[in-house]
Parts: sequence; C-alpha cells; structure tokens
Amino acid sequence: MYNKLVKYGDAIAVGLGVLCILIFIIGIVAGFSSAGYDMNTDLTSMADKSNINFFNSGLYLTIILGVLCVFLMIAGIVWDLVRNFKSGSKFLFGFGILIVVFFILYSTSSYDTGGRFEAYWSKDPFYVTEGLSKFISAGLYSLLGLAAVAFLSIVIFEVRNFFK
Repeated sequence: MYNKLVKYGDAIAVGLGVLCILIFIIGIVAGFSSAGYDMNTDLTSMADKSNINFFNSGLYLTIILGVLCVFLMIAGIVWDLVRNFKSGSKFLFGFGILIVVFFILYSTSSYDTGGRFEAYWSKDPFYVTEGLSKFISAGLYSLLGLAAVAFLSIVIFEVRNFFK
C-alpha cells in the first residue's frame, strides 16, 4: 500500500482535487439556473438570501477533505511512532514543549476591553469572550515564535553550511 501511495499519491491527490472542483462548479451552475438566476447575478444585492444553497456542495466537500486530511495525518504520526519510537519520541518531546509554551502564553495573555477592540466584545456579530481572546493571543504569539525560530534556524544552518 505504501509503495502504491508513493508512486501514485500525487496523481490521486490532483485527481481528487479536480473532481471536487468539478462537482463544486457543476453545483454552482446548476444551482444558479434552477433558482432562476444567470451567472451575472449579484448575490450580495439580493433581498432574500435564504434560498442560496448551491455553494453547499463545495463547503461540504472541503469539510470532508479537511477532516480526512487531519485523520490521515494523525494516523500517519501514530503509525510512525509505533514503528520508530526512538525517533518518534523526539517529536513527542518537541510537541510537548510547544503545548507547554502555548499554555504559558495563554495564561499570561491579557484581555483588552476598550478602544478599537470594543466592536469584538459586543454580542453582535463577533462576540469574542475573554477565554477566546486569550486563546487567539496565545495562538498568534506561538505562531510568531515558531516563525522566528524557523527563520533563525534557516539562517544559522545556512551560515554553518557555508563554512563547512
């Protein structure tokens, strides 16, 4: 199975992507014509938007493929850990450190309630709670930290390889 995926995996992925795009486009074109609209209709200016369901096939396919991707990624990580625990333990150690840093950033994040953020704290339309605000801040700080570590690693290892 693994050898077949290595050999045909890219073709399968591209074929599946093209199939999903075709299903989405056919659903849109058929939905427009069955609802009595043409392709030049401005959907944002319509008064009644409750019967516009022809984008749902693309949304559902995207959700299904995203869930399938996450499932296969987790299954691959678990399978690699089972087969090569020595190298997989390094991954677990690094992931554990990342989780600890995220929770430290979460617990030290502040909750801003005034100024330009006032629209986000109201009930409509966003309603960002204190916990969600701290989660967003911790995620952004984690992202920036990981990007900085990646950039510095690239620079350091390239300079090191230059002098080797």
